[in-house]
This record gives sequence, structure tokens and C-alpha cells, in this order.
Amino acid sequence: MEQWFEYKGAFFDHRVVSKETLDNMPDYVIRDDDVVILTYPKAGTNWTIEIVNKLMRAAGKTDMEAKDIPWFFEGTLPEFGKPGHVIVEDHPSPRIVHTHLPWHLAPKMVSSPKGKVIVVMRNPKDTAVSLYHFLVKFERLTGIQSVTSWDKCAKDFLNGIAPNGDFYDHALGWWQMREDPHFLFLKYEDMRKDLSNAVGKMKEFLDITLDDVTTSSIVNSCTFDSLKTSWSEAGNQTKSLIVRKGRRIGFLIAGVVGDWKNTFTVAQSEAYDAKYREKLEGTGLQFDFE
Repeated sequence: MEQWFEYKGAFFDHRVVSKETLDNMPDYVIRDDDVVILTYPKAGTNWTIEIVNKLMRAAGKTDMEAKDIPWFFEGTLPEFGKPGHVIVEDHPSPRIVHTHLPWHLAPKMVSSPKGKVIVVMRNPKDTAVSLYHFLVKFERLTGIQSVTSWDKCAKDFLNGIAPNGDFYDHALGWWQMREDPHFLFLKYEDMRKDLSNAVGKMKEFLDITLDDVTTSSIVNSCTFDSLKTSWSEAGNQTKSLIVRKGRRIGFLIAGVVGDWKNTFTVAQSEAYDAKYREKLEGTGLQFDFE
């Protein structure tokens, strides 16, 4: 079966997203006090959710734990029982919800919110490599015959055949909201370099006041190494992709800025560089690659 299907100019993996769910997304209701985490796949979604959840719990704004927050609300993976957008309907406000949808397919209320939207972006080379490793593990765990090789994944990603469509269309679609005060834009690379600063920005954006000791504790518990350890020990379904026959697959892969150098060929890197210049020149959007 073909892995991808096209929907209104973007590609989706039929194993995790359905056309029926996408049809319902434009009118999906975002509550006024929702906190929306918005990312391209493999750009730091679950990491950001952990941070936001810990901040909101510490501030007394929610009792929900990050492990109880379902997959992205357009996701329809059967092992979770219901689509994400159905599961979160039962969650008390204020909710943390997240999506990978491009701007033109997302709920209309995300683009004109009364709540808060945190957008995290990651450089395309590391995103492509992380996506490749994710797909390989997904296929191995589910027993699906592999349709993924690095060369194919790299070529598809460069041509916009990737979950939620072309990387640059996705990034630039949301980048147009950068002046909206309801949006906070963060770079994955900046979070890796200075997590304390990123947490501070999220705290201020969410109107959360915490003492320095509590804030430092959250920063320390949300470092990449700390989360990899805690998620591995937890062994729960929410922070793994699937639990099947005692096996699990984590969302955190390497997370190192510049890890793409261990996978890309020179020709692939040059092709990605050319598209990067073509798509982003004059937009004000730039990424660090190491």
C-alpha cells in the first residue's frame, strides 16, 4: 500500500492520519484558554509539551500529567483507540493540545486564537534525519514491510513528500503569524543551546509566575538527557509510539544539533542547501545547522 496520500496540497501518512479527520479539522473548536503546541513532525513536539505541562502544573493551572496528553489532535493511530481530537474533548480547561498541521489545513481558530500558540521549528536537515529514524523504527515495531531507506526519505523530504507536506511551506505558512501576540516562535536549536532561556520565554508567554528554584527544577528535569531517562523508565504508551509484545519505541532519537552530518552525503547536503536558499531568502526565517 502506498505510504502517502495527498490532501489539498500536502502529503500525509495513511497509517496515522485519515482524510475523514482532515475534513473535520477546519471547524475544530479551539478553546479560548487552550495552549496549542504546533510543530512540523520531529521538531521537538513532545519535549515542548513536557516543558509546558510542568510549567502549568507548577503554576496550578492543570492537574493533568504530560503522559495523559494524547498524540497530535489530527492523529488516528488505532492503538490509541480514538483520534486525538476526540480524546482531548474530555480534557478539562486549560488544555494542552498539539498539531503538526500546515497553516492552510489547521483549525481556523488556531490562526485567530484567543489562547496561546507555541510554534517550535527545527532545521530541515536534522528534521529529515530524525524523521527517517522514526519511520524505520515505526515500521520495524509494527511489522510493516519497510518502505523507507535513507536515500528515499532524503529525496522525498526534499521534494515535499513528507508528513504534513513540504517543510518550507509548513514553516513559512506559520511564520506569517510571527507578529501576532498570541504566537510564540522558538527554534529547536536555541532550546538545545540555552534551555533556561527558552523556558523563561514560555513562562512569560503563558503568564506564569514561578520562583527561581521551581523554574530551575523544571529546566533541569526537561534537559534532553533527563527526559530520555525518565521516558525510558516510565515505559508508558503515551510517550512511546506503540507498546506491542513488550516492545516500545521512544519519540526521542538523538536530538543533537548537527547530527545530520552523520547521515547526509555531500550531494544531498548541497541539494538541501540550494533549496534552503531558494525558499528562505528574504523571509527573515533562518536556522542553525550545527
